Amino acid sequence: MHSIYFIINSTSINNNEFKLGKIDHMKRYLILEDGTVFAGDAFGATINTTGGLALYTGATGYQEAITNYSYTGQILAFTYPQQGNTGINRDDYENITTALKGVVIGEGYPLTSHWHAQMTLDAFLKAQRIPGLMNVDVRRLHRHIAEHGNMKASLMDTHDEHAHDQIKALVIPNNQVSQVSTKQPYPSPNVGKNVVVLDLGLKNTVLRELSKRRCNITVLPFDTPSSLIETLAPDGVLISDGPGKPEALVKTIQIVKEIQGHYPIFAIGLGFSVVALANDVSVETRPIAQHQINLAVQEKITGITNFVAQNSAFSLSKNDNLKDLLATFVTVNGDEVVGFRHRYLPIYAVNFDPEAAAGPKDGGHFFDDFIELMDAAIARHRREI
Repeated sequence: MHSIYFIINSTSINNNEFKLGKIDHMKRYLILEDGTVFAGDAFGATINTTGGLALYTGATGYQEAITNYSYTGQILAFTYPQQGNTGINRDDYENITTALKGVVIGEGYPLTSHWHAQMTLDAFLKAQRIPGLMNVDVRRLHRHIAEHGNMKASLMDTHDEHAHDQIKALVIPNNQVSQVSTKQPYPSPNVGKNVVVLDLGLKNTVLRELSKRRCNITVLPFDTPSSLIETLAPDGVLISDGPGKPEALVKTIQIVKEIQGHYPIFAIGLGFSVVALANDVSVETRPIAQHQINLAVQEKITGITNFVAQNSAFSLSKNDNLKDLLATFVTVNGDEVVGFRHRYLPIYAVNFDPEAAAGPKDGGHFFDDFIELMDAAIARHRREI
């Protein structure tokens, strides 16, 4: 066991005053499903955990990633070597709690001296009862997953046969959206268009982008009946990103089938896959899930390239045609459709995060496009009256 000292901001942040803290690090192990072991030092909560392993390749945005419900039930490993140097602040939460199983980082930065920080990463993980592992060769870990594909993993204080048995016994649940979706409807009032948000694991940044455009928002549980949505008379419906397998969302898929054609729909991430399935287009699991903040995507009509963030374990099946859906965005190498619109209905969807927190801001115009889609639907309705 060895000790590491770090400095965190005191309450007198404006005066750049700091106080000295101390963590005692015990050994901890990341054990992969195939038996590979990565040793490092423990931080965060002192508990053992097992979950799916996800690799986040962005250089920034660890707070947003840790509080993103898309990573529900997963051990999140950051492949950029140094994390934690800017601490945790009150403005960058995507949700006020985290649904992660664990955090793995390369070098844990011992100094948190950012004017915006309220606490260290270690203190946050302790408060949320999330175990962490630091001083790990994350680049070797990345190469291993790139070669062998997605797998389950454990964070353990030992690496005996019992630890391996726990990984093998883990069955990743299909009901992860039900764990993180709001249990009750709630409003985010404004004076503009009435937008219903189906919460599959909603990020705060999506609400901020809609609020910037003065949308009067009602957030609903993922399984809200279409009859209740109808009573709210929305100008449009946004289907959020979230965790888990899209095919498990049987109720949400049926809801989309019932409401499409009645309201403009904008779907993001997991919502993208749900809308595809509702239109009889199949999706498949990626060999390696994509969690990055600099994905280059190209608009097919204009040829313009945008850089966006992506957190997705699923893509449209390459062996299936798009039927009534029309590809609008592809990755720059052209091998994957990451955006589509419906040929006949006011629906479009993207398999990336247009709000990009953290990440580039190229995708903000997608929310403007949603506003225009609602404007067109309102104008069409008025002409028909």
